[in-house]
Amino acid sequence: MLLPKTTKFVIQIKETMKKNRLIFYSVFGALHLFIFVFSLYMDGQKENLQFLFKLQGKIWMLKYGSLVLMLLMAANVILHFRDNRRNQREKDQLNHELNTLKAKLYDLQEGAKKSSAPENPIN
Repeated sequence: MLLPKTTKFVIQIKETMKKNRLIFYSVFGALHLFIFVFSLYMDGQKENLQFLFKLQGKIWMLKYGSLVLMLLMAANVILHFRDNRRNQREKDQLNHELNTLKAKLYDLQEGAKKSSAPENPIN
């Protein structure tokens, strides 16, 4: 079965977005997992004051890590709204095409009715 060019293009975009989205969520999940493991480790070391003072000098990494997570979350929201808008446009286009085809079919049926109906002569 041959697909129209636009359908092939849409399928290619969806497959590409799926790969990109999987990579995105993998990075997002890995960062969250790291923060979870880090917090468990910190909870285990809460009695070690020397470790906590040493860690104070590396707090900048936590700041930038949380900034990266916030940026990833913002990117996720933007991608979500963009995909919804694209899907809505595609749905509207398909509904318009469906309505156009229905109208053409109706016109063809009406034309066939008019041409096949015999004319009654008046006596």
